[in-house]
Amino acid sequence: MSSVSPDADTRPDRAAAQSPLVRRLLLLVLLVAAVVRFWGLTFGLPIYLARPDETALAGPGVMALEGEFRPGDFNYPTAYMYALGVLYAGYYEVSRPFSHWPSLHAFAESRRQSLVPFFYIDRGLSALMGVLTVWWVFALASRLFGETTGLVAALFLALSFLHGRDSHFGVTDVAMTGLVVAAVLLIVRWQQERRLGQAAAAGVVGGLAMATKYNGLGVGLPFAVAVVQQLIEGRQTLAAEVRRLVPAAIVFGVLFGLTFVVIFPYAILDWRQVLHDTHGVASMLASGNGLATPVGWWYHAVFTLPLALGWPVYAAGLAGVAGLLVTRLRQSAVLLAFPIAYYVIAGSGHTVFARYIIPALPFLAIAAGWFVVTAVGLAMRTQRPALQSRAIALVAVLAVAPSAARLVQIDRLLTRTDNRLVATRALFDLIKPGSIVYQSGSVYGLAPYELDGRTLDIHLRGWEDGHFTPEGGPLPDWIILQRSALVLYSEVPAGVERLVHERYELAATLTAAPPRPGRIYDQADAFFLPMAGFGGIVRPGPNFEIYRLKQAADQPQP
Repeated sequence: MSSVSPDADTRPDRAAAQSPLVRRLLLLVLLVAAVVRFWGLTFGLPIYLARPDETALAGPGVMALEGEFRPGDFNYPTAYMYALGVLYAGYYEVSRPFSHWPSLHAFAESRRQSLVPFFYIDRGLSALMGVLTVWWVFALASRLFGETTGLVAALFLALSFLHGRDSHFGVTDVAMTGLVVAAVLLIVRWQQERRLGQAAAAGVVGGLAMATKYNGLGVGLPFAVAVVQQLIEGRQTLAAEVRRLVPAAIVFGVLFGLTFVVIFPYAILDWRQVLHDTHGVASMLASGNGLATPVGWWYHAVFTLPLALGWPVYAAGLAGVAGLLVTRLRQSAVLLAFPIAYYVIAGSGHTVFARYIIPALPFLAIAAGWFVVTAVGLAMRTQRPALQSRAIALVAVLAVAPSAARLVQIDRLLTRTDNRLVATRALFDLIKPGSIVYQSGSVYGLAPYELDGRTLDIHLRGWEDGHFTPEGGPLPDWIILQRSALVLYSEVPAGVERLVHERYELAATLTAAPPRPGRIYDQADAFFLPMAGFGGIVRPGPNFEIYRLKQAADQPQP
């Protein structure tokens, strides 16, 4: 970046021809993006709920291998699932000479013994889409504002904490976001070059984005903005512009809808169930998921986005959006149409998963890149271009450093053995076969009862309405308390707390994250690592306290 001239930003309508230096710097940024996304893909395995929702996509992907293409529900459309099915089949074919699977069916059934290969592929697809998104951000920003802005924007997204973290997860958020960016890039190219094939390609990629996650429907808005802009700023008469634009709009719309339906045919074949399931998701987004959180417009602005990008990049992004709307509205209208509309919709409810804001991050990274390049250029306009470029590089690195530091911290933790696995191995040594066991907390944080080819021979008890279930039986021989800062997922019933204090003795404590002020968690999500405040954390997962009954196990429960 040190000798890339910021003057390229004065030629926004020309597709930049990359110099050898730009290609090397872009390759470096992409390499960094790949390292922080593929590092730690093993996290939590073989726990199948280490990351919520992965099974909702990996499972149907495996079922597709056996000819079952209809998922159990339509909370997600099917593009990502089918892509996994193709990758699973490809993995089977490549590994067949070295494996013991006699058939594709046997490979699919092997998930009952080990989920690890399926989860690696799932997470690998998401990580790859995350890296590609960084590349597409560079291409989009370079086309609009020049190579220097493209490199800075790509660096900001490459080291975005939230985008990097969630690229490890085998779910649809990062993949859909990448396809949206690719579609907007194609729309901008169509707007600048006016070739019908680019409108067609944008429609296909937009339909693929929507078939990955319903939010991809928003790609239609930047295309509509591009059409309106061309009508207003037409090079020909209004009638001539309409005659030129109508075919492009028809091609875009038809291919958008056709791609969506071909990849997600149940949108037509079972449209009533699709409407039912999507309505349920929308209702949950509006009402919240059990937490008293402020409306998303406020919450994401003051909590999620600063942590997602780091305060310096976030502030630069906000300044960049404002500056572009005021000084470069013509250039940036298509760019900003999707993120602004998406934020208005995604922030309108009280369900505020951090991952819901991921689709806005590439566009904020571009706005932040433009702001940094423009601000440094104005401040040093009398200096030599080479000196300006070095200053831009320095400011960009300093701005992204807080986010990058947290991303490296969480990657290091993701490589460590999850505390749920540590707890299970301790239980094998502590608990005698036939023991009665109760474990508190949500299913997402439970220590599994099967691991390393061994299964705990135990009888499980539940807790409901102030007593163990089923009623009338003996007290559990062992109580395992799951504790974490996630109040929604690691709650311990007050009655259990009292019983533990009165009737049990502590046999083991397994601490993953000692309580410490300053840690910030995404309380809506069942992911047991914070977004900030990693000091003192030993490994992922909740903490566990394992208690042994002091008295004979045949005493009646109170």
